[in-house]
Amino acid sequence: MIKFPYSTTLMFILSQGLFVNAEPLKPSAWQPSAHPQEISFSIGSKFMKYRISKHGDKAARLYFDEFVPALFERTLMFDEIQLQDDEALEWIFTGDRGGITVRIQKSVVTVNKRYYDTYGLSPATKEKPHAPRNPEKQVEQFEVDFQGDLKSVTVIMDHQVSVSILINGVQVIRELCAFDLARHQLRMAGDKSYAQGKLLLPTDKTTTVTINPSKHYQTMLGFGGITTPTAYAQLSPVGKFQWWRYVTEYNLLIQREFPNGERLNPQMSNFDDLAVATPHSYGDNFPNGEVSDFNYLKTLRQLNGTVFFEYWALPLWARQEWRDEATGKSRNGVANPDKLVATIIRYCQLCKEGSGAPPEVVGIQNEQTQPTEIWHQLTLTLRRELDRAGFNTTRIHMADAPTLKGGTIFAGNFKKSPQAWEKIDYAATHMYDYQSNFSDPDLYDTKLKEFKNTIGNKPFLSTELCINHPHWQRYNYRIALSMGQLYYKNLTITDASAICYCWMLLNVVQPSYGWSRSLFVPDKAHGFLPKPSSYQLRVLGAYSRRIHKGMVRVDASSSDPNLLSVAFAGDNNALTVIMINRSTAVQRVSLKGIKTKFNYCEYVDQYNENSLQQEPSGSTIAVRPGQIVTLSTVPLKELPADFVVFGK
Repeated sequence: MIKFPYSTTLMFILSQGLFVNAEPLKPSAWQPSAHPQEISFSIGSKFMKYRISKHGDKAARLYFDEFVPALFERTLMFDEIQLQDDEALEWIFTGDRGGITVRIQKSVVTVNKRYYDTYGLSPATKEKPHAPRNPEKQVEQFEVDFQGDLKSVTVIMDHQVSVSILINGVQVIRELCAFDLARHQLRMAGDKSYAQGKLLLPTDKTTTVTINPSKHYQTMLGFGGITTPTAYAQLSPVGKFQWWRYVTEYNLLIQREFPNGERLNPQMSNFDDLAVATPHSYGDNFPNGEVSDFNYLKTLRQLNGTVFFEYWALPLWARQEWRDEATGKSRNGVANPDKLVATIIRYCQLCKEGSGAPPEVVGIQNEQTQPTEIWHQLTLTLRRELDRAGFNTTRIHMADAPTLKGGTIFAGNFKKSPQAWEKIDYAATHMYDYQSNFSDPDLYDTKLKEFKNTIGNKPFLSTELCINHPHWQRYNYRIALSMGQLYYKNLTITDASAICYCWMLLNVVQPSYGWSRSLFVPDKAHGFLPKPSSYQLRVLGAYSRRIHKGMVRVDASSSDPNLLSVAFAGDNNALTVIMINRSTAVQRVSLKGIKTKFNYCEYVDQYNENSLQQEPSGSTIAVRPGQIVTLSTVPLKELPADFVVFGK
C-alpha cells in the first residue's frame, strides 16, 4: 500500500520537480498576437539585395510573424509578380515533424510534402558517409500547369486532414495532408525575380449558439478506457500517485477491464496474475492487456470510479464445439454459456472481495462474433446468474463489434430475441471504421443514425475509440481533432452515456502506438512517470474534464455547421458547453438562452493543453480555427486528502 497524504509527501514531490504547491503546473491560455486581415509583403530583386550565405543559399527570404492555427486559409494576393523561367517563389510551411512547400513558377505550381524528424529519412551511406545537416525526405509531390496572369495563390488546411491549393480562386490541388503546421515564410529562389502584394487572412465569423436547458437527452456515466496493469506496474511510487492525479483531473474514471481470458486457469485463480498477461501484437512491444489488478480497482473505488468487464479471447475450457441445427454445420471455439457465465460470476466475486464492489457493467464479448443463438443464451444465463449471486445491480452490455457497421448488425441479431434484448441494459460498439471517413467526417453520420435507429432508446456505451490505421498513427493535433469530431457525434447522434478511449496507459516501444492508441505511456527518461503520449489526451479532456457522472446533455444548436457545440447540465446549476471550430476562420460566438456566468474557460489546440483562462470576459468568445473551447461552472475533480494507492 502506498499512502500519499499531501502533508507528508509535498516536499518529496517538489523535489522531483513534478508539481508546484501540490498542483500540476498549468500555463494560462495563450493566443498568438492579433494580426490585421491583410499583411503587406515584398520580396525579390526589385525590393531587396541578395547575398549568398556561406552555405550557398542564394535566395531572399521573408518570414511571416505568426503562428498559424491548426486549420487555416492563407492567400498571397499579388500586386505584381515577375518570375524568370528558371526561378521560383517558394511558400514554405513548417511544423515540428514535416512541412509543405508550394513552389510557384512561371506556369507551374508544385506542392511538395516532406518529413524532417529523423535521420532515418536520410541516413549516411557507404557512398555518402556524412549525413546531411538536417534530415529530410520528400514523400509526395503534386504539380499543376496554369496559363494566364497569376493573381493569387491560396493554401487551405482543413478539418478533413487535407490540403487544398487554389490559383486565382480556383481549386487546382486537393490531397490528404495530416501535418501540423505552425510557421510560414517566402523564399525567392533566384536573383532576378520579385513579387509584391498582400497576405490575406479570412474574415472573422459571427456565430450564435443557443442553449435550451429544458430539453434533455442522455445522462452521462463518464469517460475512461483501459489502463493495462502491466504498464501501470512500471510506474514508480511517485508515478503512480501522479497517475491518479491525472485520472482524477481528466475525469477518466471508467476502467474498462480487459481480463485474463485465454490463459485463465480452471480454478479461476489467476485473473490478476501479471505473469500471464497476454502480449498484444503491437510491434516489438512488451505484454499489454488481458489481465486484472484488483488493487488498482480498489484505488479507483476511492474516487467513485466505474468498472466495465468484458472478455476478448475466452478461456479455452469455456469453449465448445457447437452444431448449427439449421445448417447441420459444426463450429469449434464457440462459447459455452454455462461455463463462461460461471467465470464472469467468479470475477464479480473476486472483484468485490479485492476492490469493494463488483463491476458496474459486464459485456457479452469484445469484438468477437458468436452464433446469435449463443448470444441470446449468454445474455439470459448471465442475467439469471448475476441475480442469483446477489449482483442484481450489475448491468449487461451487448457484444461490441470492432466497427459501427458491425455494431448495427450485432444489435439487430440481439433484437431477434425480445427476451434477450430486454435483459441488455446498454447497447455498445467500437467505431474503428470512422478512420475511413477522416477525409469527410460527416459521411459517417449515416452509419451513426442507422445504429441509433437500430438500438432505439437503449442507452449506449461507446466502449472503444482510437486510431489503429497505420496511415493515421501519427503525432498530430489534426488527427486528434478528427477524433474530437467523433466524440461530438457520439454524444449528439448516438446519445453516448460513456466514451472510452482504447488504452489509457500502454507499455510501448515503438512510439506510434503511444501517439495513436493510448492517452499515456510510462516515461522511462523521467523516473517512470506517466506522460501524455500525444494530442489525444487534451482533445478528449476538452470533454471529459468538466462533464461529470450524472450530468445530462441539454440541447445546444449552432448557427454555423462548422462550429460543433454540445452542452451538459447538472445539479447546483452546473453547466458545461464545448465548442469545436472546424472552419478556417475565427468564430466569435454569442451564447443565447442562458444567463450563466462561467467560472472556467479552457482552450485546446496545438499550442494549448487544456489551458485555463480563469474568468471569460466579454459578450462573445473567440474560437480560433481548429480550436476547442470549454466553458463551464464545474470545477475539476481533486484527489481526497486521505487518498491511498493500494498495492506495491
